[in-house]
Formats: sequence, structure tokens, C-alpha cells
Amino acid sequence: MKMFNPIKEYLQNHNHKKIIYNLLMIIIVCIIGLITWDTLFPIKNSNKNQDISIQNTKEEDISQNNYQDTAQVQLKQILGQIKGVGEVEVMVTYEASTEVVPASNITKSTQITEEKDAQGGTRTTTQDDSSQNMVMSGQNDKLIVIKEIKPQIRGVVVVAEGAGDIMIKTALIEAVQTIFQVPAHKVMVYEKK
Repeated sequence: MKMFNPIKEYLQNHNHKKIIYNLLMIIIVCIIGLITWDTLFPIKNSNKNQDISIQNTKEEDISQNNYQDTAQVQLKQILGQIKGVGEVEVMVTYEASTEVVPASNITKSTQITEEKDAQGGTRTTTQDDSSQNMVMSGQNDKLIVIKEIKPQIRGVVVVAEGAGDIMIKTALIEAVQTIFQVPAHKVMVYEKK
């Protein structure tokens, strides 16, 4: 305890109130400094949420483009297999993008209060509360998707060799109608140069 002896001597020789006042001022300055530091240099948790939402948006865009591209490639391959049809080009347009339905926890509660006063009157109060939270997967904070609603097809254009023949043109229209479940007026078939 020899190393504490100089501190004990200092405290005994000097005014205790002045030392306590100085220590209190140092503590107050440190607290103000910490609050200021936190305000000027906040922790970047919001960037993590932004990165997750940007990543989810990019994945949805890629998924949507893959669906649309895959549909066009498959249609082109199928139509190219029809007898009398040569080279085929296809364009499919959509009403909107793919709609994603995320999983969510929904909490609903109803509270009914009935009050009676001394004169025999009654008052009924109903209070409904509900809250909804999106469900995220535990490993990488990614939204859990219940279902994806594919976009409605606005129209299909087919340009094919051999489409000048009415039988081939009819076969192409019927094939597109069957594949996409669209009416004939949304399908246009043209002969390729």
C-alpha cells in the first residue's frame, strides 16, 4: 500500500471540497463529450437495413427478369418446334412486375368496456388494436416470402418464318393462347422477312 501513500498525503494536505468539485467537473465534461460524440458520429446500423433492402430489391429484379426472359426463351423454343415454322422471334409484354407477398405476424386484440352509471345509463366502448411485423429469416435477415404473383401478360408478338401460311399462323396463335392463357386479340403473329 506504499503507492497509495502519496495520494493519501495529498488529500490530507489539500481542501477536500475543491478536489471533489474538480472530479465532478471532469465527470460532467466526459458525459457531455460522450453524448456529443454519439450525436456527431452515430453507429451505422441504418446502413445495414438499407443494404438488406437494396439486396432484396436487386434479388427481386433479377428474379422478375429471369421469369420474363425464361418465358420468352421457352415460348421461342416451343414455337420453333411447330411443323412449317422456321426461325422464330418472340416478345412478351407484361402489365406490371412480379408481386411478392411477404410473411408477417399479425396481432389483433379487441377490448370491450361496458360502464353503468348511477342513473341506469350504460356506455359501451370498443377498442381494436392490431400490429403487423414482417418475418425475417434468422441467418441473413432476408424476408420470408409466402408467394410470388406473376405479372399478367399484356400481349405477345411472334415473328416467324412460315407465318404467311394461314394454317401455321393459326397454329402459332393457338400455341401462345394455350401456353399463356391469353385471348387471341392479345396475340399478334407476323411473317419474318
